Amino acid sequence: MLLGVLQEAHPTARGSAALARMTQGQPAPTRTMRSHTEPLLAVAFFKDGRRVVTGSHDKTLRICDMQKGSLVGGPFEGHKDYIRSVAVSPDDKRIASSGDDKTIIIWDVESKQMVFDPLEKHTGWVLSVCFSPDGKRLASGSHDKTVVVWDAETGAVLATLEDHCNSVWSVVFSPDGLKLASGSADHSIRVWRADNAELLLEINAHQHWVRSVVWSPDGEQLVSASFDKTVKFWDSSNGDQIGQPCTSHTYHALAISSDGSYIATASDDKILRLWSTKTRKLIGQLLEHTVWVRCVAISPNGELLVSGDGEGRVMLCSIKNILEQHNAEERATDDEEAQQQQLPFSDTQLRDHESNEEFLGNHGSPSNHASEIDETSSIGDEQSLFDILAVQATLRDASITGTLHTAEELLTGEIDADDNNYESYANRSVVRARHSEWKNALQDAAKSIAIQPSLLGYISMGIALCGNEQLWDAMEAFDLAFIFYNRNPIIVDLLLLIKAVALFNASRRDEAMRRVQDLVTAYQHPDRFPCGVVNSYLHQLTTSISGLFLHTTFLEPRLQIFTVLFGWDLDSLWETINQRRCDAFLLAGRVTEAVESFQYMMSIIDEAGKDSCLEWSTSLQARLHCVLCREGTRG
Repeated sequence: MLLGVLQEAHPTARGSAALARMTQGQPAPTRTMRSHTEPLLAVAFFKDGRRVVTGSHDKTLRICDMQKGSLVGGPFEGHKDYIRSVAVSPDDKRIASSGDDKTIIIWDVESKQMVFDPLEKHTGWVLSVCFSPDGKRLASGSHDKTVVVWDAETGAVLATLEDHCNSVWSVVFSPDGLKLASGSADHSIRVWRADNAELLLEINAHQHWVRSVVWSPDGEQLVSASFDKTVKFWDSSNGDQIGQPCTSHTYHALAISSDGSYIATASDDKILRLWSTKTRKLIGQLLEHTVWVRCVAISPNGELLVSGDGEGRVMLCSIKNILEQHNAEERATDDEEAQQQQLPFSDTQLRDHESNEEFLGNHGSPSNHASEIDETSSIGDEQSLFDILAVQATLRDASITGTLHTAEELLTGEIDADDNNYESYANRSVVRARHSEWKNALQDAAKSIAIQPSLLGYISMGIALCGNEQLWDAMEAFDLAFIFYNRNPIIVDLLLLIKAVALFNASRRDEAMRRVQDLVTAYQHPDRFPCGVVNSYLHQLTTSISGLFLHTTFLEPRLQIFTVLFGWDLDSLWETINQRRCDAFLLAGRVTEAVESFQYMMSIIDEAGKDSCLEWSTSLQARLHCVLCREGTRG
């Protein structure tokens, strides 16, 4: 999509950046408690985001309420050696643990008892254990180079995977439960089908042990941490590496947030680090333990980080402020980049068209006198713009004469005669949108695009979606319309303005006004679309116009497109502005200029226009007469 074509000048951007700078360096709030008497090797969150389960060298598991800072469960006793890994079932009712005694135990959280006897299949330390997303299966990786898949409800072995040639340090099911990934000391990652143990993918991932592997929440990527001091990102469908790695120290543990926006790592320098998955850069301050740290987990809401160290302590860090600071910095950076590139088109493309007189000539520039407007050329401009948009004469004429119902009947007849007439569908969509028949307008636009994608098809769809209050979908439709801009900057301007007006009509007035004002400010070239007129019209719809000078560009034939698409009465606005200009001159005592402005206005408008402002013109002439008489008397 071409989102962000128009420069987005968020008023809070500078404030956000300033806040980020002010908070830079402030440590994350932490809470530390000792849950074990010996080193802590494993930690996992419950879904409530308050409780964590920990596993230790002391052969026990414990449950801590980190908000209260107290132990609320355990010790769970049953292992005969170090506990290396813990996992909580998706329903929070069971815990799985594994360790150097070569067994796996599944525990009932409420009773703190084993669900059944320890699971025995591995011949070496069991280094990693995880539940499937549905909680029905359990996977384990071992120092014996195998991965075993278990029935978590019965304890039966479902499959044994034996392709690794060194210890398996990490196992993890994909978010949909269809695949299982394993990371090994043989430097590789393997991906298996979970139902039949078929090996799908082998990735020669690192130069040292793969210590930890996680899936992205959408299942499209794998992320791996290694003793080679890198964290790498992989396409889970083909094993290709994605982007640059995160590089620091020897990594022992890795976790990913539930929205996939950041990862947390624990390394041999006693440091926890947060990394952006988008930029691969560090987020916020480093979080430091006093001794080595081997495990890390992220809460389900992504706002808390928990880790365990070599003295049996578990540390909870609130990282909400760190993430908010990071997001503020990213928004500020994005805003700066947006300001540096206001349009997604090259300078060469713009210059190419600015010299193209076939479409515009010099008829886009406002002039000082009506006589300077070349009527023949202006009509050509109007026809060119309507031709480019494929606006049919039926719709154009009906919009000007106010006979839209007739136009709809004619367009319906064309569609009945040829059901593949995509231009007629798009034109009828505009007519129906003018009648606020949003559902029918959207159906016609969709039908037009289904037959043949086109500029007017996407414009009419965007307008109809705005009317249906589907604003994000509408913005996407308008963005797709840019495909058809054909290196024409006038069409770019027009699309940006149409997008803003549609937002205005959907009650997003502040945003619409800001977009148009930014466009007015950005484009001062006389051959560009007269954006100031659109700006003035929107102001007329929201506030009274004061202090506006005369714009002959209100007579621009190209502006008729807004009459067609939105029913704008630009003639009436032009007259209103000129009336107020005359009144302002008269109130300021500038009588000569008031008279000249009045005469100019009367020379431009047609007989219908003169009739519509007859009362005002009579009043103005009377006031002028009084002022002239007073000045004559003084003379």
